[in-house]
Amino acid sequence: MKPKEPAFPFEIDIRLRSLDELFNSLDPSPLVDRDIDDAIEDFIVDSVPEAPRGAQISLVLHLPSGHLSGIERAALEQSITNYFAFLEARQTRQLRLFLKESRRDALVGLLFLIACIAGSQLVRALGPNMSAALISEGLIIIGWVANWRPVAAFLYDWRPMREKARIYARLSALRLQLREDIRKAPSPFPA
Repeated sequence: MKPKEPAFPFEIDIRLRSLDELFNSLDPSPLVDRDIDDAIEDFIVDSVPEAPRGAQISLVLHLPSGHLSGIERAALEQSITNYFAFLEARQTRQLRLFLKESRRDALVGLLFLIACIAGSQLVRALGPNMSAALISEGLIIIGWVANWRPVAAFLYDWRPMREKARIYARLSALRLQLREDIRKAPSPFPA
């Protein structure tokens, strides 16, 4: 079997007027610990689903001429990858906590459903009249409706959280490229 060829790098191009635009202006941390600006982070994260599976992601920062000198590319790349690694770890913790809470909710829902079914059987045993049948069916419906949220959590709600963690993981391994922007347009993001 022929080994799978690595995919071409997937480039996310961002045009900046200066490197300061990349980072949150309120974050006084050293370069390797700085937060990326929210709008730029959203742009980067939203671009990743377009990347082919397995493709190396490359963040290409286009800066005006004269802004490339003095930039330590390795430190800048480490800063960006550290940021996305932090987001991945945080998202993974949130997913783990969500699943733990969902298991607890499922247990509570199951116990409530058992109580509703037992109550329904008790009401039916008390008399075969119309009001007993109505209350009995109502208890069963309430028991199942109470389980809607735990079931939805296990079937659907965890998937977007896991996907976001995967996106952050891919971004924590990105490669950084710096390019001189020869255009004079003051476009803040897409290149």
